[in-house]
Amino acid sequence: MNLSFVEPRAELKPYIQSIWVFESVIGMPPSDTSLAAPNGAPKIIINCENSVTSIVDGRVQESREHGMYFIGTRDKSVLLQTSTGKTCFIGIEFHPHGAYPFFGMPMVELTNRFLPADLVFGKWGRNVCEILPGLNSLGGKTNFIQNQLARMLRKSKPQNRIVEYCVGSLKSTDGLVAVSELERRTGYTRRYLEILFRDHVGLSPKVLAGIFRFQKFYRNWARNIPYDEIRDELYDYYYDQSHFVREFKRMTGFSPRKFNHEVSNEFGRRILIH
Repeated sequence: MNLSFVEPRAELKPYIQSIWVFESVIGMPPSDTSLAAPNGAPKIIINCENSVTSIVDGRVQESREHGMYFIGTRDKSVLLQTSTGKTCFIGIEFHPHGAYPFFGMPMVELTNRFLPADLVFGKWGRNVCEILPGLNSLGGKTNFIQNQLARMLRKSKPQNRIVEYCVGSLKSTDGLVAVSELERRTGYTRRYLEILFRDHVGLSPKVLAGIFRFQKFYRNWARNIPYDEIRDELYDYYYDQSHFVREFKRMTGFSPRKFNHEVSNEFGRRILIH
């Protein structure tokens, strides 16, 4: 299994946080629990070889070979599976507020959804899907999709500076800024901020803050830091240990201790520590 990363073009960096390419000659390892945990990022997934099965809360969806899909911001983990065989797919992860300027539709309508590109993007999605399979190299595919996004950017709506500021504040503090503090800093009410977040992010500021808090401790897992070593730090982020356990289990489906000792998620680990 190989996971490589491509640097987003300079004009796309305010909107796209990472572009990665997954390659494997055997597909997702059958012995691995390959999870994509919530990180606040809506995504475009392009299947180059093999199909990929996604399972969320028992719901099964399949993305076809050569298909392109949009995944709205999620607040639950996705279990990924493939058949045995050569597998390759490209992931484009937007910043939490980064997809809206391109596509202009309320992100709340796409939250926790997995949709073919032609349904979400119309003619643009259909045109891109027709051209991508004919590009032989992965570098050609990633360059092409970046070119197409850059062209869309010239026609896109500007980012909302209030949302940009609030998302940046939540992320830089690992979700510790309270919504009341965002109200004080911006001068806007909680209700107005939630309306903006529904359109631009798809989740409320409170829910996004919870994902950023979870991600702090999820990154510790990716770095092989034992759960016992982070226990004291929990109280800066959660009411108590049981609160943390509930939130971690809601995000992954596992308790923190079981996840640390029993779950092998090499795909998720490499996404985090690149």
